[in-house]
Amino acid sequence: MALMHRQLRGHHGSDARTALAAPTVLPRRAYRQLAGHHTVDITSSRRHFLQQLVGATLLVHTQSVSLSSATLAASDRAGEVSTSTSPHGSNPLDPPTYVTATGRIVAIGDLHGDLDKAVEALKLGRVISVSDEGEVAWVGDDTIVVQLGDVLDRGDVEIGIVNLLRYLDVEARKCGGAVFMLNGNHESLNVCGDFRYVTPGAFAESALYAGLSESDLKDWQLVAKVRYSLFKPGGDLAKEFARNPTVLVVNDTVFAHGGLLPIHVEYGIERLNSEVAAWMRGDQQPDGNKCPPPFLAMGDANSVMWNRTLSKERFATPYERYHACRALQQALAKVRGKRLVVGHTPQLSGVNCECENQVWRIDVGMSYGVLNRPVQVLEISPGEDGQAKVRIIRNMPTSSQSSYDDDDLSIASTI
Repeated sequence: MALMHRQLRGHHGSDARTALAAPTVLPRRAYRQLAGHHTVDITSSRRHFLQQLVGATLLVHTQSVSLSSATLAASDRAGEVSTSTSPHGSNPLDPPTYVTATGRIVAIGDLHGDLDKAVEALKLGRVISVSDEGEVAWVGDDTIVVQLGDVLDRGDVEIGIVNLLRYLDVEARKCGGAVFMLNGNHESLNVCGDFRYVTPGAFAESALYAGLSESDLKDWQLVAKVRYSLFKPGGDLAKEFARNPTVLVVNDTVFAHGGLLPIHVEYGIERLNSEVAAWMRGDQQPDGNKCPPPFLAMGDANSVMWNRTLSKERFATPYERYHACRALQQALAKVRGKRLVVGHTPQLSGVNCECENQVWRIDVGMSYGVLNRPVQVLEISPGEDGQAKVRIIRNMPTSSQSSYDDDDLSIASTI
């Protein structure tokens, strides 16, 4: 199978610091060969493909890639809008919190191991092309893509999606764009060792990534132990997810997997990002203990990753709606944001907004492991009057064409 550029050699036994600038690659035929994969069993040929897809390595840290028009602005803006109650670390491996975009922003909801839908969403957002041979290319210019988290669980191709998004991030930054992934509750579950939603195919994928042979896949205990070693704090894949923000602010749009409450911004979103990253990397505290996960990021139903307050398609009472929208206004004001974009909770009506367009809910359950619904993405474009234009882009299920014109959209608003 041909590769886009080159197949990386495995580095699992080496110091990750030696691979900081290594680029991620994706097999040319990844999308084409996985078309219709949800109807195929995990056969020998399928495993062979997965081995080629993930058998090299992930991009461990592309810190050497510079941004041009997509400028990481944390150092400039943190003093203006940070609400941290105590100093947070300044580890250079921490993910960004504030980013400035000059072009479009495309937001993609939960993918849950469905590579087909991931590629379809990226095509729908007009940021990639796929050749007849299956080669994926970045065509989004200076667009910033934000994937809202929950790449893991419920589907068979998790690492393949991460590989694809990391590769596209490298390519996008050459054009002034970027591709960000957030951490969702399913990323945190896996780092905690909770694999209840992992499919047999995803167990096989992580085992092959770790270097096991196809015959090893018969040893269930070995496969489970290998996945745990990859995802535990300090493991290869946990360190990969440590690069993802938990909360990301692009211009005046805030992105979080589940929700954002005033208590989160009072604690400090930079601090949350730093503490989640430190936990996933397996960093040690001064007392020698491992860094714990921050409770406000993932600890309960009010945390950033688990919150569903703003995801209800119908509030039970007007008071409940008022209370939720008022809390959102307060949280956005503290980070100088105009809107919040969330995933986490599948919306049966498709992508929609609430609270006078201040929260956009974009998890449509597109993965075949969830609802297998048609793909929809959110586009935020700079307006001529300086105000952002927000619109839903959806695939038309009866046509090969996608819906781009405002007349074809259920919601197309300038806010």
